[in-house]
Amino acid sequence: MTRPLDPTTPLAELAHELRTPLTSIIGFAEAMRARAFGPLSEAYVGGAETIAEAGRRLLALVDDMTEIARIEGEPRPMRREAFDAAAIAADVAALLAIQAQRAKVTISAEGAPTAVRSDPDAIRRILINLAANAIAATPVGGRVTIAVGADGGDLLLTVSDSGRGTAGAPEGLGLTLVRRLCGRLGGALSIESAPGAGTVARARLPVLAQT
Repeated sequence: MTRPLDPTTPLAELAHELRTPLTSIIGFAEAMRARAFGPLSEAYVGGAETIAEAGRRLLALVDDMTEIARIEGEPRPMRREAFDAAAIAADVAALLAIQAQRAKVTISAEGAPTAVRSDPDAIRRILINLAANAIAATPVGGRVTIAVGADGGDLLLTVSDSGRGTAGAPEGLGLTLVRRLCGRLGGALSIESAPGAGTVARARLPVLAQT
């Protein structure tokens, strides 16, 4: 039996406590969706998929909590290595393709090869969080686009969607983590959103490789 959560538990430990039951919920829901325990009606299978998807989103939030706790506690040094940011954007689009398919949303990546010298894990996490948020905010039939470009000496990572938009800039754990990571890379995150006009999130990072 999982012990009750202490309200004074540090964020990292709280995230650890949440991970095990969430993983169990997701696994059980996916087994139901696959009819592993016997015949089920389509309505129950659809319900199991909804439970599994909600569990996956919560698990992603737990990952964000863990990362924020690490950054605010004892952050590891940021790596500095050369790589192509456009290739990472393409990888992220492929990684989130199943999530987009479930949401009946199209996701794509665009941009010419862009050489940077930075932390590839941080760049990947920024794009994953921004794109996952965009998918969640986009209605059926909509589109999410990940774009990589350069402006002067800065790398621009842009994630735009055709979603519902908001009157104010959306916030949440995922965006909090993105802002922290952008700050650690010496850059910043800006968000433009309006009701009915979708959202554009742009990370500007001074990490272009010097030629």
